[in-house]
Amino acid sequence: MPAFTEKVEQLIKKKNLISPEMRIVVGVSGGADSVALLSVLNDLAPKYALKLYAAHLNHLLRREAGEDAAFVQKFARSLGIPTFVGYARVSKLSRIYKLSIEEAGRRARYQFLRHVAKKVGAQRIAVGHHAGDQVETVIFNFLRGTGPAGIAGIPLQNKEIIRPLLGVTKEEIEEFCCERGLKWRTDATNLTTEYMRNRIRVELLPYLRRFFNPQVERVVLQLADIISEEDRFLEEQARYLLRKMGQKGGEGEIRLPLTDFLSLPLAVQRRLLRLLIRKSGAGLKDVGYQHFDSCISFLREARTEGEMHLPHGNRMFKGSGHFWVSTAGKQDKPAAMQEIKRDLKIPGITEIPELGVTIQAEIKPYQENFYFPPENYQVCFDYDKIKLPLCVRTRQKGDRIRTFGLKGKKKLKKLFAELKIPPSERDLVPLVISDGEICWVVGYKRGAAAPVTEDTRRVLLLTASKSFKD
Repeated sequence: MPAFTEKVEQLIKKKNLISPEMRIVVGVSGGADSVALLSVLNDLAPKYALKLYAAHLNHLLRREAGEDAAFVQKFARSLGIPTFVGYARVSKLSRIYKLSIEEAGRRARYQFLRHVAKKVGAQRIAVGHHAGDQVETVIFNFLRGTGPAGIAGIPLQNKEIIRPLLGVTKEEIEEFCCERGLKWRTDATNLTTEYMRNRIRVELLPYLRRFFNPQVERVVLQLADIISEEDRFLEEQARYLLRKMGQKGGEGEIRLPLTDFLSLPLAVQRRLLRLLIRKSGAGLKDVGYQHFDSCISFLREARTEGEMHLPHGNRMFKGSGHFWVSTAGKQDKPAAMQEIKRDLKIPGITEIPELGVTIQAEIKPYQENFYFPPENYQVCFDYDKIKLPLCVRTRQKGDRIRTFGLKGKKKLKKLFAELKIPPSERDLVPLVISDGEICWVVGYKRGAAAPVTEDTRRVLLLTASKSFKD
């Protein structure tokens, strides 16, 4: 067995990344990293009785992207590995969700990989991040401002996602490919300095190696490993304290006792605040150091009641010896919610300003390897089987939904509880209705109506773009 393969296997065994007889979806872009990853896992497959699947997502951004997909299919076929190729208009997703092209592409890739994993029953998804990617990520996070989680960098495992190549360098990967006679594709966009991450790789790291420390990558990797373990320990402690101290409020919010919180060390206070904000549903987007600092100052003030604004309309409240975080949806909810109903334009765009959502309907021919988008804010139906017209409305008393794998129907109220949607927000959730049946709880769950099958000829693609008040 080649030394490179042994090195990767040692990391897999040390961190228990895979178990015998697992099914693994391997993300393969066609670059040297993913080509080496698929090759190594194929070497290990007989020993561990693994079943591998290759998955490639065409972002439809570059003219040569189709050639990349063909290359991946040919390479996987040479190894006897089944291949799934999907397509996503990343530029369109970027506009809809107001994301950078890089972030939109990353989200689309992982959604596609999870879709393939679900389809084949895979327990793991392997991606080709290596030690160089880890170094770039840590420096990138440091430069833009981050805490311990950012300095810890890319996790070796995050639920079903594993990164077996994090212990090897780009140079080792390309040397392995050359020794094996493996070819790979080069994405020209990785060489441009238009993106900050590329500038770190192409300009900053060579400069640091030359003028400061020839072993800068090794130093950064050691730092990431140290911080990763300490970050994991502190996060476990914060979770324990939240379970121990937290109390459920009248609307399902988590309330913490103010005196007990202020008696904790500052490092633990910050951890608890971060966890509380995340658990409240407000999310940590655009919440930075200054916000945590302001929150703690607010909680230390002598006045016993008050509120403080957080990004995106979320707020922190204190009163009766406790404090809690409330999301924008809870604050903006009208006192009396009137029933809302709109017919969907198919094809076309339907705006429902009362719910802060716009739904675009498109009719597309169904093709082999059609990429099924995530079901939260995009969903597919068999156009020739779904009963038209469709409308969007809010919930009504007695609503039920038929979901996949469920005999009969489930109360919508029960589904909302399972999805942990706060009671104060449930009147604002858009429902897409077909012939009186709920076929999509927008942002949360697809119903079982008109599924796409191998007999489908035309697909109805619905895309919801949700806006929030600041």
